[in-house]
Amino acid sequence: MTTSELQESLAPWSVDADDRACTAPPLGDLVRVAAARWPTRTAVDDGTVSLTFGAFEERAQTLARHLAAGGVRAGDRVVVLTEKSALVPVVAVAAWKCGAVYVPLDGTAPPERLRRMLARLAARAVVALDDRPALVDDVPWTGRRALDALLDGPVRTWRTVPHRPDDSAYVIFTSGSTGEPKGVDVTVANLTAYFAAHNEVLRFTPASRVLSLSPFHFDVSVEDTLLPLSLGAYVHQFRGVPAGPMLRGAIRRQRITHLIAVSTLLTIITQDGRQVTRETFPDLEMVMTGAEVCDPKVINLWKTRLPGTRVLNVYGPTEATIVCLAYEVRDVDPDRVGSYPIGTPLRGVEVRLVDDAGAPVGPGEVGELWVGGPQVMRGYVDQPDETARRVVVVDGVRYYRTGDLCSYDDDGQLVFRGRDDDEVKLAGRRIHLGEIRETALSCPAVERAAVAVVPRDGHDVIALLVVAPDPDVLDVVEARLDELLPTYMRPTLLGWSPSLAVASTGKTDEKDLVRRLADAAAGTARTRFLLGAADAAPVPDGAVRA
Repeated sequence: MTTSELQESLAPWSVDADDRACTAPPLGDLVRVAAARWPTRTAVDDGTVSLTFGAFEERAQTLARHLAAGGVRAGDRVVVLTEKSALVPVVAVAAWKCGAVYVPLDGTAPPERLRRMLARLAARAVVALDDRPALVDDVPWTGRRALDALLDGPVRTWRTVPHRPDDSAYVIFTSGSTGEPKGVDVTVANLTAYFAAHNEVLRFTPASRVLSLSPFHFDVSVEDTLLPLSLGAYVHQFRGVPAGPMLRGAIRRQRITHLIAVSTLLTIITQDGRQVTRETFPDLEMVMTGAEVCDPKVINLWKTRLPGTRVLNVYGPTEATIVCLAYEVRDVDPDRVGSYPIGTPLRGVEVRLVDDAGAPVGPGEVGELWVGGPQVMRGYVDQPDETARRVVVVDGVRYYRTGDLCSYDDDGQLVFRGRDDDEVKLAGRRIHLGEIRETALSCPAVERAAVAVVPRDGHDVIALLVVAPDPDVLDVVEARLDELLPTYMRPTLLGWSPSLAVASTGKTDEKDLVRRLADAAAGTARTRFLLGAADAAPVPDGAVRA
């Protein structure tokens, strides 16, 4: 690197005032300045693969040249079949160096689901972190052995092709109500606006050490990996078993300063709370949770036992670029029963609380949250009608209709109150129950299907009830679910009924069937059940009793 390059500022989202005066670098040059300043400093590590900033930049350039030789051009989509690996951010930056779009897909998803998504995306190239056979024809496919050979071989230089602000930066898929996953198309302008606004809260610096727990097909991976790397921070990709002792050990051993964990993982790390001490977490500066409601007792414990650590509760749908509201817990509220607020908008973000007609609600009233401003996505890939339904323009500002119900508390902080549809969050993963329902209904002979989240053994699980003439349909439904849905979306409880229940109003009562299914599952390890006219009978797993 030249002397002038060594003197370049990092990025305008830096907390350093000298950096904030600069312009945002092209996405493909996200780590270029860090690589020039600190070429031998470790950038990212997963316990198996460890890369310095210099090696990261060299490998990203080498891969970019390989992708371009295979036909990748600006605006093309580069799909990555991901696993938790230090190589995934290298692939992301390599795609951006070509001016292309980074599309991370869950590498563990069923092959048929992946084929459908690849077809919809019209991918120009696929990079897999394993050596599975190619799932599509006529698309350049780079498997793990070829990727390792390329990245461990001679360094090939490549000059970044800059994106324009309105170009797509990445596509993240979420569960969809129509039965197909929705591809959220986030632009470069969306992403850079998010980086600038959220790092005012996160406060990543070159001295930060970040624990990345999120899978790469989840948008939080952009926040806990690519954002800190752009500022010269260290990121550890946690690949171990998500058990309390192992997670706490990684935080201590890696000298983590910034922990971002959905409430499920934060609760696992917490356990009974006795290990949440400064001795256990000597370097921890910030703990941030979000993606699902966190028990206030867990938040209270962290703030009480680590008073010098900043504790944040945040909110953000994928469609509004990762996080758009934040609340810092400065004072513990030991009497709090409900969740802590999700806070106030990040800089540049606008919010509205509205009723069913789109009119603003009054103080203290519950309304649907609309999020507007520069972080709102371009739209859903190849779903213009769904985009038009969810994105509206008010007074020249584009708003995303979140479907989340909120209200303001007495301090003017937004508080999450629930959903107005059947979208749920389990272990931080966004699941639209409608996608499960539509998948079940696609099976021959299934007449109706009801899906709900029900409690079982202290945890929320998904229950699916199908109505069909013959109980043998359960085998067909289960096979279909396995073929098209990722593991985390598959129902834990599966039930059959020959007919719908009828409520006192004379209307069909799907909720009653699901309730009876949950009641039948209580106290048993069974997962399949037959519901007759009155009672549910368990069915041995793997077999259906007529």
